[in-house]
Amino acid sequence: MTNPFILINKELYNQQLATFLQSADPETQDKLRIGSRDIWRGVLIKTFNLSAESIPEKEVDISKARTMMHKVSQRMMDPSVLESIAKECSTIVSTGDEAMVTAQKHHIVQKTLVHEVYLGGDPPLVTECGFENNEKGYVGLQCVMAEHQSDPLIAQYVGAGMMRILKSAGIDLGGAQQAKTA
Repeated sequence: MTNPFILINKELYNQQLATFLQSADPETQDKLRIGSRDIWRGVLIKTFNLSAESIPEKEVDISKARTMMHKVSQRMMDPSVLESIAKECSTIVSTGDEAMVTAQKHHIVQKTLVHEVYLGGDPPLVTECGFENNEKGYVGLQCVMAEHQSDPLIAQYVGAGMMRILKSAGIDLGGAQQAKTA
């Protein structure tokens, strides 16, 4: 199961990277954008046990990436998605280990994001964005989006959607962040 603090750290990393990039020269900006994209692609390829060759080498401009992420954000905040997460998370029986409960909720969030937000719907979001409607299409879309993850507008879309989803799951980001820094 994925560590629930990874999301917090990735979000913090993206915020700090975006802040740094605002004052960096164009060559540094490009190198960091590409380096960050390649790291995220490597993580996705390893996580989903895919070969680098199986991932489409698509690139999109910032305008198209923003449009795609806006669609993702809107689907993340769809009442049916939020209700699905809340309903499934409400069935978790606490064993007294809050870290385990949070990890279970995070797993539900991740599963819902992949299967309901990206691969679900009519048409599926991955298909709407030009990718296959399967796990490989999901990874391909994530790889394309990785190139623009530090864009302030894309970060705003992601942040808004994730905050609503985590709230529906009953995951307290304030408490999670405090636990991480303790």
